[in-house]
Amino acid sequence: MIELYVSGQSLRIYTPVIAADTLNYLTVQAWFLGDDWDGFTRWVHFRKGEGPGAEVYDLILDGGDRVTEDKGLNLTSGEWTIYLSGNRDGARLTTAPVIVTVKESGLSDAPLHAMPMSVAEQVSNDAAAALACARELKAAADAGSFNGRDGASFVIAGYYEDTAALEAAVTQPTAGEAYGVGTAAPYEIYIWDAVNSQWKNNGVLQGAKGSPGDAGVTFRPSVDGDGNISWTNDGGLENPAVQNIRGPAGQDGAQGPAGMSAFAAAVEAGYQGTEPTFNAALAALPYHNARHLPGGADPITVKTGNLETGAVTADKLAAGAVSAVYTAELPVSGWTGSEAPYSQTVAVGGLKASDTPIVDLVLSGSYAVDRVRLEQYGLLYRADTGTDSLTVYAAERPTELLPIRLLCIRK
Repeated sequence: MIELYVSGQSLRIYTPVIAADTLNYLTVQAWFLGDDWDGFTRWVHFRKGEGPGAEVYDLILDGGDRVTEDKGLNLTSGEWTIYLSGNRDGARLTTAPVIVTVKESGLSDAPLHAMPMSVAEQVSNDAAAALACARELKAAADAGSFNGRDGASFVIAGYYEDTAALEAAVTQPTAGEAYGVGTAAPYEIYIWDAVNSQWKNNGVLQGAKGSPGDAGVTFRPSVDGDGNISWTNDGGLENPAVQNIRGPAGQDGAQGPAGMSAFAAAVEAGYQGTEPTFNAALAALPYHNARHLPGGADPITVKTGNLETGAVTADKLAAGAVSAVYTAELPVSGWTGSEAPYSQTVAVGGLKASDTPIVDLVLSGSYAVDRVRLEQYGLLYRADTGTDSLTVYAAERPTELLPIRLLCIRK
């Protein structure tokens, strides 16, 4: 058998050794890859030589894309050019040619080769066979052989592996007798043609092409932060149940190196003071921010032209101003108010309502005590003077006794 593999216009051939001087032996099987050749009437062409003495075979492929041995494909020794062509509604499709070499046989008195049928003879022969088959089927239909509406009247009498086994087993077939040929489904159906007294390959049983199916439904997954995967779909169908796809927790990683303390980081950045001094500066930050940031209570930062009457100025100092120092204590129990701002009024003998004193914290000299006092003093943000009294306001309620000193500059 000569096997032809066709992909578009590309042709490849697989064949065992072909020897010359055979009669009614060679067959062809074509395999078409893809759908380029769908709907085309397919021919295989063999050419050897040129001019009037050229040997030519133009053979139409049957329903199984084959040329059977009864077509008389008998090749003489030498090089043969093989290609395929097809026709469909005025369109023509061809393949590139391939060269096959046929070896000489061992016969010394080889019989004459049968003359191949021309294209017209092949078409006429197939048309005559089709007409005879149609007449036979019409006669069977007129006789009521096809009255069954479900196809039950068509019977496959048996199955054989190949045509040789069929011909050996069924020696006296009747018109229309059908058998499946092949080693596995789908089987090719051979029906006895009583007009030409031969088995006709009718191809495989296959129904009409079905209509397109309904559009499919698309399911879309979504995964939340906890690893739960859920689904939605555009067809109104029930979605699969929610599943968790998060794996088990991994092992804890190794602990990293200990971080650097704030003092060590400051030294690395260039700080040259001692650690107690550094810590004291950190503790004083709230106090510093409350007094010196925008909105703070430091009277020295008042803009020019907005100085209060009692504020200390260079003019007052030059005019011989006098100073007065007062002290007071702000006990924890003295604060009033259920929410900020909290306030406390303490008696300060000699203080005037017109004074704008400099208020400062009295430090004890003990680092531990003064650190706590500085933190608490940073909660104060405003002080109002009255006659022999001072009212102080805090953003949070202090939890420590705060001794304060007031410096008043007067003319």
